Amino acid sequence: MGPDVRWVGTETGYGREEEWSVVSVDNLDPSTIESNSQQTVSFKPTGDMMGDDLGSREKIVKAKGLAWYPAETDVSIRPGWFYHETENAKIKSPEKLIDIYFNSVGKNSVLLLNIPPDKSGLIHSNDITTLAKWKELLNEIFKINLAKFATISCLNGINTKALTDENLATFFTTKNKDEGSVIEIDFKSPQLVNVISLQENISMGQRIEKFEVEALLNMKWKKIAAGTTVGYKRLIQCETVHTKKIRLKIISSRLNPLLSEIGLYYTKKQFK
Repeated sequence: MGPDVRWVGTETGYGREEEWSVVSVDNLDPSTIESNSQQTVSFKPTGDMMGDDLGSREKIVKAKGLAWYPAETDVSIRPGWFYHETENAKIKSPEKLIDIYFNSVGKNSVLLLNIPPDKSGLIHSNDITTLAKWKELLNEIFKINLAKFATISCLNGINTKALTDENLATFFTTKNKDEGSVIEIDFKSPQLVNVISLQENISMGQRIEKFEVEALLNMKWKKIAAGTTVGYKRLIQCETVHTKKIRLKIISSRLNPLLSEIGLYYTKKQFK
């Protein structure tokens, strides 16, 4: 653990279902932390930093202080951390790396993928091939954001246009002190959807505590996804639905929610 990032607690590439970047600390002195950043650990996280829940209200309500302490999720592209010629055929597949991406970056953590050099000091061609295919799959999945071509509305919302402008500095929020909201996405014609992406404006904190996503099917709303935290990014691969309307229900938030982006996508391949 460093002063500005913490280990998620596993070496599998899979993060927590509920990941808060804000956690409690002992002896918190913000000015000391800032001046000593990247130099020394100036505070000690409290409790079990490998637990399933580090930042819920119950965990922080009695905290002496809070710190922005995001998780880093690590895994190796190979069975181990170092190169072994006998493992050249045991590299994780591009599809496996996609699943890891959804469960690390897509769960509000930073993915640290270990790629060990071979005996010549270079990255082996098998690793390179896998990485290139992984990038190709990522590009294909997120190539077309269907929400950009839809009408987005919200009765108590402000600045819905920001949700698809690809600018994390702009954001949607709610009127007054509303901590909940329903955002409706209406397509011009029915679309296939099975990937959902949500991103908060983390420059102003992490706020969303609980959400659901519903699709209008046979004139009835059906829940197709749900979660707790969003943070920098939340990715969900759900059942494929053919629908004209999707709605995001923000059920609970710490103060007004600040949502920078919504993405709705369709991929023919399943990566679970």
